[in-house]
Amino acid sequence: MVMLDKAKHGAAVGQARFMEIQARRQHGRLARQLGEAYYAEKSGQGKHEDVDSAYAALEAHTQTYPPRKARDIMRRGSECVSAEESVGTAAEKMRDLGVSALPICGTDNRLHGMLTEGDIVLKCIAEGRDPAKVRAGDLAQESVVWIEADAPVSEALRRMEDHRVKRLPVIDDHRLVGMITEADIAHSINPLRVAEFVGKVYSAP
Repeated sequence: MVMLDKAKHGAAVGQARFMEIQARRQHGRLARQLGEAYYAEKSGQGKHEDVDSAYAALEAHTQTYPPRKARDIMRRGSECVSAEESVGTAAEKMRDLGVSALPICGTDNRLHGMLTEGDIVLKCIAEGRDPAKVRAGDLAQESVVWIEADAPVSEALRRMEDHRVKRLPVIDDHRLVGMITEADIAHSINPLRVAEFVGKVYSAP
């Protein structure tokens, strides 16, 4: 009986995940259609009515499948670098993962800080320090921006804009459970809001 319950639960989780993926794909398609309609109108090859229609379709989809919490849009699990690992090792992980920042975690999987490419360049390379000998924890940013897993997506958007960060750690019960990137945010908000968000995140302080 227990095995059957677990199987049913697993199937339900799998179905929910499948529906989430399908909803994201459809959101992406509708967003592209809106962009194409907008471009066509601006170039004189389309009508404003097409833009309105594409926007209405996207709005209807967003209302049907609203991402309510940070955990709904985060990338589950997150590659960390230990505070004791070298900056050189951290740089290799960033290269392999194709990211510009990594969370620094302890053995308890709790967030101890963030390390960025800028930290490595300015606080290590530029000062003539050996990346193989400097610990990642030595370069950790003093203030870390993060969000609770059950916080609304709008709060994640606000924090990323206010602090101009492209990767936002998600915390649940004091432990790192995932990461939100600018791409995750862009797929979860009104397309007319995306340009404003990107402008704030990438603007100089």
